[in-house]
Amino acid sequence: MELVVIGHVSIDHIRFPKKEEILLPGGAAAAVATSAALSGAKVGLVTKVGRDFPEEWMEKLRTVLDIKGIHILEGKTINIYMIYHEDGTVDAPVDMGVAQKMGETEIPEEYLNAKMFHIAPIPPEEQLKLVKRLKGKRISIDFNPTYMEDYKTKKELLREIISKVEVAFPNEREALTITGKRNLEDAARELHKWGAKLIIITRGEKGVLVYDGEKFEHFNSLPIDEIVDPTGAGDAFAGGFLAYYVKNKPLKECITQGLFRAKEVLRKWGSWSV
Repeated sequence: MELVVIGHVSIDHIRFPKKEEILLPGGAAAAVATSAALSGAKVGLVTKVGRDFPEEWMEKLRTVLDIKGIHILEGKTINIYMIYHEDGTVDAPVDMGVAQKMGETEIPEEYLNAKMFHIAPIPPEEQLKLVKRLKGKRISIDFNPTYMEDYKTKKELLREIISKVEVAFPNEREALTITGKRNLEDAARELHKWGAKLIIITRGEKGVLVYDGEKFEHFNSLPIDEIVDPTGAGDAFAGGFLAYYVKNKPLKECITQGLFRAKEVLRKWGSWSV
């Protein structure tokens, strides 16, 4: 196994004004994992879903990655409701279902020799449980606006998590919020100071900013004619990047593959790359 991704796999409900609800497969962990798998990595996914998780979605995952780490439990899968209003505002209530205590989820023994472990966005306390369990392993980590209040108030917890990871993937807002800095370069320096070796700040259509402790590099997003759905672009980027990173490819190639996978997911509905 080259890459193991740990985190949420969800049922997403998309509700636009005066339109029927759309059901889509979601969850940051599956978005990263499918992107990495389509980029050529051997990927295992560790998560919890309920009996309501559609079998056809499970088959989609099975076609591209290893699903031994997907635990099917009595109860409901995490359901996320994206409710778009006519005034442009969005509500996103979440029914957590069986996706509790993700940091304690069993990891198959055959996954433990993976080259790298990616911890997708889950509550910071659960991320800390995982980085402690994976002590001595190569770890990358991601964040999510859902936990922004935690990022504002739990600085020492975030510092401890980041001290134990190799690669951190915050977006602009997350990087500034977590560190309390006012510009991205200072935020990247602070995250590196806390212990992460490679800081990759995603900036949407403005591309990505990379800091390795010595120099900054900026990479532009790839041009795209039409964005169908922006959901999951950052996760697709992380998956593409990590697929090449675990194969020790040059940093520029890793970034380029990440940007390519992000572009591809922007051209379709949903956050999964399959």
